[in-house]
Parts: sequence; structure tokens; C-alpha cells
Amino acid sequence: MLAAVAAKPPPSALTATPSWAAKRARGARRRRRVPSPSRRCWADLTYGVAGAIAEHALANDVSDYMSFRAVCRGWRRGTDDDAALRPPHHRCLDDRRFHPHQWIMLREAAPPGPGRHRRRFLNVATGQCVHTELPELDGHRLLGATTEGLLVMLDESTFAARVLNPVTRQVAELPSLDPLLPPETRTKISKYGLAYGFKVTGFGLAGGDSAVALCVYDPTMVIVARPGDERWTLVDDERWFYSALSFSGRFYCVNNESVMALGTTANNKQPPRLVVAAKVNFPVWLKSRDSLRLVENDGRLLLIRRQLSTRGQSTYCWIREYKDIHAVDLAAKETVAVTGLSGRAVFLGKTRALSVSPLVFPSIRADTVYPAATMWEKMEMGVGSYGVLDGSIERCKVRMIRKMYEDDEMDGGWARPCGIDDYLSWYVSRKCNAIEEI
Repeated sequence: MLAAVAAKPPPSALTATPSWAAKRARGARRRRRVPSPSRRCWADLTYGVAGAIAEHALANDVSDYMSFRAVCRGWRRGTDDDAALRPPHHRCLDDRRFHPHQWIMLREAAPPGPGRHRRRFLNVATGQCVHTELPELDGHRLLGATTEGLLVMLDESTFAARVLNPVTRQVAELPSLDPLLPPETRTKISKYGLAYGFKVTGFGLAGGDSAVALCVYDPTMVIVARPGDERWTLVDDERWFYSALSFSGRFYCVNNESVMALGTTANNKQPPRLVVAAKVNFPVWLKSRDSLRLVENDGRLLLIRRQLSTRGQSTYCWIREYKDIHAVDLAAKETVAVTGLSGRAVFLGKTRALSVSPLVFPSIRADTVYPAATMWEKMEMGVGSYGVLDGSIERCKVRMIRKMYEDDEMDGGWARPCGIDDYLSWYVSRKCNAIEEI
């Protein structure tokens, strides 16, 4: 996917100044000349050297590893013992080294014609942006991306779910969701389309045995399956959850009472079930439509509360704010209030969240929450970002449904050129929690 990583040639051997005895022997025998580095054939790296370079590249990023393999057959032969790249492809779900953790696929209109498979990916840890061809997306709707960077897709004709690694191009096959769809959901799909009839809250990996969990808002259910299973296993169909994601190899979802974790067993002897991972020890007001979002922030699992409040003296000036931020203490099984976002920024949508560092994107403010482009506070109120430390609000130029302030700028859409905050706001956006077109 990326440009080939050029191997650094070893330093040329230093030739010592010949001694008096070596000078005498020069006429007796001809010294062997050391070939210059420019004449060496780097494709002839030994198996051990190629493997060591490949391991170093893989430790840095899986894209570097795949670029190293793509240089030539000799280098690829030195890495052929990697079982995760061999069929069956679901092995790549187990090995976290091959997950594209820092890569996200930006939301853009797919070009028609031969380039319709071309997609743009952004590395949120380095700022690098690349294009790649993904013909595997044909005939599918995108449920979204896991926190590990894997793309979860749904076949439009059979409702079969698939997990795609966009870097290694491996696809793990999952069972069809068709048997789980109630009649009212089928009616919505036939009348309004798959995007509006099937609404997903979150998804992700659920353990080290290739299990994939899916939390659905409409119809309400939490299900889990492994590649090769004949059907999905229903874990819960009664409780509704605000958000869900995978974190450190486990699947978590949250409601107004607790953060739940999905427990699975590798031998499948015990059915998967939801267990309490941490209690939510602060009030969540359902009448005011408070909501909670789980997000991985610099290696920590955070819980962000989105609540309705007033600004100024007018009781009609309602706005969403993000005042309460709690860390999920899995050891103590409770949530702990924290101050700020550890100098990072969080882009928050209805079902998706992304934490980035302002050191990579200097135009983004630290300890700031950016709402998704399709969320109410951004579309109607023009809120570009919300500072969690001082409560400051930064306005943005977006199309308004109605003019709320005298200084609102209604430009009929996004101002051009878009900034990185606009692209990331669109990335976490999900219209009506619906499945995205790809």
C-alpha cells in the first residue's frame, strides 16, 4: 500500500593502512577487492538478515512490513514463515502485530469509473496520507472501523459480515445476519434501504480467538461470532447501549448504569455473556437526553458524558456540552473523574470516536472535543469544538438549519479548503447511526 521501504546498506568496510610486510606481499598475491555498496545486490539478503529487518518494520507499523515484502521476491521469501499472512485469513484477527492501529479511511465520495476502488487513508500518529485500491469493498456497505483499524463490512445481498484488513488485504468471513433480522427490520430495509433499516452502535474484537462482537441499536441486540461459525450467537437482546468498542483485546459497551465487558472462551464451552467491568458512579439524565461515549485515549479507556445545558440567560439557547470525563478503572471496577484529555483532542460522533494528538496536527487544540459534522450542536448551533478545561466554544462555518446567532455564517456548506478537523469530523460522523456507503 505504501511506498517501498529502502533498506539501509551496511557501512563499507574500513581498509587499514597496509603494513611494511603487506607491501612486500602485494606482488606475490593479488588482494581481493571489496565491492562497493552501489554494486551489491540487496535482493540477495540472507534469510536471517531479511527476517530481522522485517521484524523491525513490523514492530514500527504493519504498513512498513508490507512495503518491505513488496520490494522483491527475495525479501518476501525471508518473511514467508508468518502464519498470519497465510490462509485461513482470520488468523490476522488474532495477531495484533498485523492490525493497522493508526490508519483510518477518510470519508470521501468514491470516484466513478476505473478509480472507484481507490480510497485514501490517514495515519493519525504520523500525519502520513496514502491511497490504496480496495476492490474488496464492491457490493458491501461499511459498518465502520474497529479501534484496531479493521473495516467491518456487510454484504448487501446476503447480509453476510466480513472483516477486511486494508493493509494486508485479508478478509475474514463471518456468518450472515439475515436469520437475526425481525420482520419490522426487514420492512424498514425494503422500504428505506439497508442504511436506515439497520443501525449499529459499535463493534470490535472480543478476545484472542478471532471473535467479533456487534452491538446493534435497531434491532436491539449484542451478538458475537467467529470466522467459520454457522450463525451468530445472541448475547443480549434486552439492554440498550450508548456506545461500544474494543479495547486491549476485549469488547466493551456502556449504558447509564455500568460499563459492560463481553466474556468469551476460546474453547466455546461457556456461552459468551456480558459482565460488569465498571460501575457508572455519576448520574445520567435520560429525560435531558444525556449520553455516554467510550473512547480510547492514549492507552486509557475514557467515558465522556454528552449533556444538554443552557448558555447565557436565555432558556431557549440550549447546547450540548462535554463537562464530565471519567477514566474506566478496570482493576477497581469503577469510573474515576479526570481533568482534561491528557493534552489530546477527541473527535466524537454518535457511534464512533477518535483521539488524536495536536503534536501531529498543530491546527487541532489540546484537551478539546470536536463534535461530528452531522451532530446537532455542529449543524444547528455552529459549534466547532468545545474546550473541556475552560468550557470555551469555538464556532465553525457550516450550513445551518436555522440562524441562532447574529454572527452565524451560512455559506451553504463547508468552507474551502477544508482543514484536518473537518476531515476528522466527517470520519466520526454517522448519519442516523446508519451504515455508510462505500
